[in-house]
Amino acid sequence: MESAYVLANRELEEIRSKNRELQSIRHAEVLLKAPRITEVEGELMKQGSRLLGSVFNKAGDFDDIKSKIQSLQKQKAKLLSDIGFPEDYLDDIYSCRACRDTGFVEGRRCACLKTLISKHIGANANLTESMRGQTFESFDMSLFANQGEESAKTLKIMRIICDKALEFAESFDKTGDNFLIMGNAGTGKTFISSCIANRALERGKTVYYQTAFRLFEFFENAKFNKGDEDAAETVKYVYDVDLLIIDDLGTEFQTQFTSAALFDIINLRIISGKSTIISSNLGFEELSNLYSQRVVSRFMGDYKIFQTLGKDLRTIKRAATKNQ
Repeated sequence: MESAYVLANRELEEIRSKNRELQSIRHAEVLLKAPRITEVEGELMKQGSRLLGSVFNKAGDFDDIKSKIQSLQKQKAKLLSDIGFPEDYLDDIYSCRACRDTGFVEGRRCACLKTLISKHIGANANLTESMRGQTFESFDMSLFANQGEESAKTLKIMRIICDKALEFAESFDKTGDNFLIMGNAGTGKTFISSCIANRALERGKTVYYQTAFRLFEFFENAKFNKGDEDAAETVKYVYDVDLLIIDDLGTEFQTQFTSAALFDIINLRIISGKSTIISSNLGFEELSNLYSQRVVSRFMGDYKIFQTLGKDLRTIKRAATKNQ
């Protein structure tokens, strides 16, 4: 899995290539109707070189050369006009006039390159269509307000978690913070992760979401060369991405390999200042029993730990829909 920047630059090169191809087609089209255009263009190149030499050597023939170039440009424009083409028909073709398809304007990324990078950042995130619609703005807190005797406590805790999640989403690239979100199934853990992911993408940060089961499958396939061509690239991306989200930790098949891989991911990303979000249906004691002490130690020392409360939101939503 290549970086969004590499993919964006590759697409930009494809744009340049298509424009060069179109320019060649136009040139061949003009030559069929006005062969003399080659002679005029050749002379224009010759005079252009002379002009550069005149400037460099501070010669006195600058104005004379410039006048010849202007005359040749008029001849070229007339030749094109005589065969029914606009005067700029053979000019260089650019999809972006601001940067001339270089991707940069005065040393800064052009808006066109930023757009391409954003597109590929989103594609690499691995978010489902429904997850892309899960944002802080669409988080419905009222779902936690009607859950029986514990409603007030649940609503208070979830508001705190949501506020902390928003703060994290806006600053993780500067703080290097990490999140461990625990709680029963359907209590909003994945939704909160999606909210953070979407805000990070809006900020131009790279994100990769994956379930623990699938993630460690990639690691195993890459380690033991099981013919998965994408596995090695995915593993590399896991270490490089700005924000990694591992969902449903504890659902993967438990082996010494998965435990070692988990520690490697957590430890190396902490060392490199890369942020990680991990969610799990398991409690802290269960996580402690499943993984090595060094994994648990990293959670305790380097992760902000949150416990979601409440009933299964999916069940509540289904019941509400049924009663409508």
